[in-house]
Amino acid sequence: MKDDKDNDRIERLFAAARKSHVYDAKLEYGFETRVMAKIREQRNAQQPFFSWAWRLIPAFVSAVLILGIWTYMAEHKQLLDLSSITGINNEETMLVAFLTGE
Repeated sequence: MKDDKDNDRIERLFAAARKSHVYDAKLEYGFETRVMAKIREQRNAQQPFFSWAWRLIPAFVSAVLILGIWTYMAEHKQLLDLSSITGINNEETMLVAFLTGE
């Protein structure tokens, strides 16, 4: 049964080949140009992703800079508490003073 399907397919292929046009040298003219035009068209269809990536680089750089400045400013705001005024690593002294009431 499988051979019958394959034979029918081959017969249809041969029938289509018999109906095809005879070789014409004019069809060959400009073949490379048409192939290269098709390749360029396919490459241009893929280009928008890369072009958008290059166009978004300034936005990403500015976002990184803004986050860096924000982090820098946030660290300095946290350092302005009572322990930074009294000295570095002064937690034990402050605890003793609190517990003794001094």
